Amino acid sequence: MSDWLDDSDALAEQYADASNLNARAALHERYSTADHDLHPWLFDQFDLPPEGRVLTLGSGPGALWSENCERIPDGVDVTVTDFSPGMVEAARNNLADCSHGFDFEVMDAENISFGDETFDIVTANHMLYHVPDREAAFAEIRRVLNSGGRLYASTNGESNMQALYDVMAEIAGEALPRAAGFDLQNGAAQLDPFFERVERRTYDDALEVTAVEPLVEYALSRDEFDESDRDPLRKAFAERFEDGVFRAEKDVGVFVATA
Repeated sequence: MSDWLDDSDALAEQYADASNLNARAALHERYSTADHDLHPWLFDQFDLPPEGRVLTLGSGPGALWSENCERIPDGVDVTVTDFSPGMVEAARNNLADCSHGFDFEVMDAENISFGDETFDIVTANHMLYHVPDREAAFAEIRRVLNSGGRLYASTNGESNMQALYDVMAEIAGEALPRAAGFDLQNGAAQLDPFFERVERRTYDDALEVTAVEPLVEYALSRDEFDESDRDPLRKAFAERFEDGVFRAEKDVGVFVATA
């Protein structure tokens, strides 16, 4: 089994384009129980000034901004970045019809190519657990933030979607790697040395899935599985439905770190 969370080559392959992320996002979009989708909720947490500069690290296909396009103040400049050229291209395409303009760059969070105190806000959503040298990334984020600027870093907790991971582990024959390097339980301690204040905010959500196939597609989007696992996954997930529903509690939130 390839632990792609810690293997840079496997990670690059996983995120060469948006296909794997899209398969995972589809499950959340269709079966979330939250009052608001995650990206609008995240946007609600931002204290955006009428004018200023925002840097997004690890943007993926740009869903944060495409889902909140009409809410971005006219005077806010947004730079969208990812370490994967394929992701940056996907974000560029997904934001092409947005009335707000964006800048796009391929960028590594450990080596941000901007000067000191350039940005009012940095976002790093569900990506810091992929960064090999997080201390270097935090130092870079702090460097490019203005005094009083904020980092918004969303991530998962230890128990996020445990029911789903239990099924996948059954088929894989071992526990699957989780994004434990930077999670809701240990993230504040990592951020504290670099920021004046760190606050954790929790997103109230769960999955109530009424069809087997979206669960199977989610699993197959991971590096641990291939098409030969489709039928075993389908059978294992189907056995866990109760009254026509597969339920998985989520553990998701965002850290707000003030420079």
